Amino acid sequence: SLPFILPNTSSARFYLPLRRRLCGYAVEQFSDDEYECDFESHKASSSVANIDEWKWKLGMLSRSENDQEIISRDKRDRRDYEQISNLAKRMGLYSEMYGKVVVASKVPLPNYRPDLDDKRPQREVVVPLGLQRRVEGLLQEYLDRLQLNSGKVGENSDIANSIDPAEYVNPDENPDSFLDSSVMEKVLQRRSLRLRNMQRAWQESPEGKKMMEFRKSLPAFKEKERLLQAIARNQVIVISGETGCGKTTQLPQYILESEIETGRGAFCSIICTQPRRISAMAVAERVSAERGEPLGETVGYKVRLEGMKGKNTQLLFCTSGILLRRLLSDRNLNGITHVFVDEIHERGMNEDFLLIVLKDLLPRRQDLRLILMSATLNAELFSNYFGGAPKIHIPGFTYPVRAHFLEDVLEFTGYKLTSFNQIDDYGQEKMWKMQKQLAPRKRKNQITALVE
Repeated sequence: SLPFILPNTSSARFYLPLRRRLCGYAVEQFSDDEYECDFESHKASSSVANIDEWKWKLGMLSRSENDQEIISRDKRDRRDYEQISNLAKRMGLYSEMYGKVVVASKVPLPNYRPDLDDKRPQREVVVPLGLQRRVEGLLQEYLDRLQLNSGKVGENSDIANSIDPAEYVNPDENPDSFLDSSVMEKVLQRRSLRLRNMQRAWQESPEGKKMMEFRKSLPAFKEKERLLQAIARNQVIVISGETGCGKTTQLPQYILESEIETGRGAFCSIICTQPRRISAMAVAERVSAERGEPLGETVGYKVRLEGMKGKNTQLLFCTSGILLRRLLSDRNLNGITHVFVDEIHERGMNEDFLLIVLKDLLPRRQDLRLILMSATLNAELFSNYFGGAPKIHIPGFTYPVRAHFLEDVLEFTGYKLTSFNQIDDYGQEKMWKMQKQLAPRKRKNQITALVE
């Protein structure tokens, strides 16, 4: 230790490089009185000095009132992280290593810190509209549960006044049953009340009255009460009707409107299958327009790779394949109250297989209602397949169709054919073809001629 006490002597200048060769970085800053430096136990990573420095840093962090954590990107700290972690644990602190970053903190650290991740994707995330509506629905449901769950807070609100005190259930007694039955029942009742108010407001509006007049003119409206009674009394019913009678657009609406009017709108869930995706999309858009609401709320559709529906969609139009896909994961169709299978006379593979699966499902779901619909079908065949299901025919009419030929249209409109508007058999305009022929020809290579 004499060379360190007398640093100005020549022996000290000679002895210090020798110590550097043996102990490295540790001898440059610390004396041998504090640490006995051994070359074999401490490699060239100089961990002794690094740990001593971290000991001082962690002590300052513990005594500081403003600082909450220490962040280091030094390579030495990553090599000595195990010793730093043990040191922080002994001092009552927390430590974590995120990739190439070592963090010591006064509070527990998460498993992942996005602010310290260099490989984190730096791009804007756009939330889809369907996901946004689903999140809003979940938040609204959570708020409804809070309002129904807090008796003291809800005394001054209209919700608490509508709840009968005799029906109140203490959540501490059986929280699972309370959340599953009582709270969800009241949430659905409130949603049903909102649906009924919205439906009545639309029917009383001038646009709603005009739409109701058109709907009443359809032949299906005359059979409305008869159809509703037959569906309520029978599990399976076969309905046939002429094209244009309104069975596809009106019958699902009749059931939905009846459930909403009786205060059970949020409890029903109707699925109507179509053989083609264009039919499902067009019918869903038409029904939503007749109800005076945007597509995707109460009425929606779902086809392969595309769909527009929300959490509160009560009437869903989809293809037969979509319903079969759902039956793979939900073999009992839990939550579904009515299933419409339209255009069953086409006898497609999906439609026939769907009827087989639904026939096996009916004994397990006694509350499920199955309605089979088609324009022209052998009703007796499908009725016998489902054990003598009742049959209902809706008399309708066929829309008048007039055929016109192109020559007649030209005569009616007075359209004159000239050299500028004529089109030949190959879809090329005559004038453009003549100009091309008059233009000087250029010599083309074989590849260009072959492509043309």
